[in-house]
Amino acid sequence: MMSGKNIYIEELISDEQIQLGIALLNRQYEQRLSKATMTVSSIRDNRIRFFGCFTDNKLTAVFGLTLHNCASEINYSHLFNHLEFENGQVATIGQFAAINRINVKTLYGVLFDTAQRLGLETLYGILTKNETFYIHYLAATIHKRNCDVDVGTEVPVTAFSMQCRELAPRTQSFLRRSPVRVFEQHNSMLKIHSSDKHTSDSAWGSYQRAFSQVVTSVQQQLYREIADQLNDQVMDSGCGPAHLLKFIENKSIEYHGIDQSPLMVAGAKATIAELGFVNANAQLGFSEQLYCNGKGFKTICSINSLYAAAHPIEQLKHLANQLAVGGTLWLANPNPNMNMTKMTELLKSEAQYWGAHPLFDDFCQHNLRLVNTYQKNFYATGLLSEWCKSVGLRLTSCSEAKFKGAVSLIKAVKEI
Repeated sequence: MMSGKNIYIEELISDEQIQLGIALLNRQYEQRLSKATMTVSSIRDNRIRFFGCFTDNKLTAVFGLTLHNCASEINYSHLFNHLEFENGQVATIGQFAAINRINVKTLYGVLFDTAQRLGLETLYGILTKNETFYIHYLAATIHKRNCDVDVGTEVPVTAFSMQCRELAPRTQSFLRRSPVRVFEQHNSMLKIHSSDKHTSDSAWGSYQRAFSQVVTSVQQQLYREIADQLNDQVMDSGCGPAHLLKFIENKSIEYHGIDQSPLMVAGAKATIAELGFVNANAQLGFSEQLYCNGKGFKTICSINSLYAAAHPIEQLKHLANQLAVGGTLWLANPNPNMNMTKMTELLKSEAQYWGAHPLFDDFCQHNLRLVNTYQKNFYATGLLSEWCKSVGLRLTSCSEAKFKGAVSLIKAVKEI
C-alpha cells in the first residue's frame, strides 16, 4: 500500500539546532571528506544559512546556503563567470548530508523551493562526484573540472551552477517538488509548520458536523462522476469527511485523504471505518506536505478545496508532481457563477430532499458564509485550465456545468 510523508523545512538557528545538523553532517560525510570540519562558529562566521529537512518530525537532511549579491562575496568567485552574477541574487550550496529516510527527489525539491522562497535565481556549488547526475537530471551547467579548491582534503572538485527561478523541463520531470506553501516567512527565516498550526478549527470545525451528514444532489452527481473512474492509488486533497468514498464500490482501493481540519480528518476516519475500506487512511496536514512513496499516485482529486488554498498555483504544482506519469488530476472548484444568489438558489432546490434534516439549516448558513468569505477565490474555468497547463498537465476534459453552472470540473493527465 502506498503511503505519504510529511516533509518540513526549518532554518537551524540556535546553537542546539546547528549542533544537531552538524552531527548529521559528521555521520554522513563521505570518507574522503572526513577532514572537512564544521562548527557553530564557522557556520555563523561564513554567513551560512543552515537548513534542516524533517520527515515526520525527524531530521533527515541538512544543507547550507550562502547568499551573495555580487561575485566578490562568493568564496569560489574565481571559478565562475562574473557576468552570471549581474542578474539577481545568487547563493552557493554546501554541507549536503542526508540519511536514507529521504530520497534524492525530495531533497532537491526542498532545496529548489527554499532557494525560490529566498528569491534566488541561481545556485552555485562544488561537488566531488556524480557529475553526470547533476547534468542529466538537474540541468546543471559545469564551469570547471578538477578545480584547485581546498575542501578539507586533496580531492578534485567540479564547479557547477543550477537555475532555480525557472526549472528546465528535465529537472521538472525529475523532481517531486515541495512547493513554497509548506514554508512560512517569519523574521527572515523559514519556519516549520508544526502540529499546533492545525489545532484551531475556527474555519472548518463548526462546518464539519453538518457537512458530514448532508450531501446534496449536486454534490452527489459530482462525486459519482469522479468515483466511477477511480482505481489503484488515490490521493484526496482537502478530503473533508471523505464523501468521495461513499461513491466508490471497490472497498480495497488505495485511498489517502489529507485535510488541515482535525475534525474533518476525524470525520474521514469515521467514514473509512463505517464503509469498511481496508486500504484507506486520512491524515491531518497541508496537501503540500504530503509526498507519495514510489512512483506517484495514479489519481489525485481536489474537489471543492482549491479555493481555500492560500497559494493555489503552488498547491497545483505540488499535486502535479505527486502524480505518476500517466496519472490523472480531477480538479473541481467553484467558478465566478457561484455567488450568494446562486448558492441561495441551489440550497432552496435541495430543501425538497434535505429540508427535514435537523442540520440542513446549519448546512445552508455555513455555505452562505463560505461564499461570502471565499468568492474572490472562485476562479474562472479558463484560468484553472491555464494553471493546469503551466504545471505540465494536459487537459482531457473541461466543463463548468456542475452545480448548475457554478462549479468547474477539469480532468488533466500527466504525460512526463
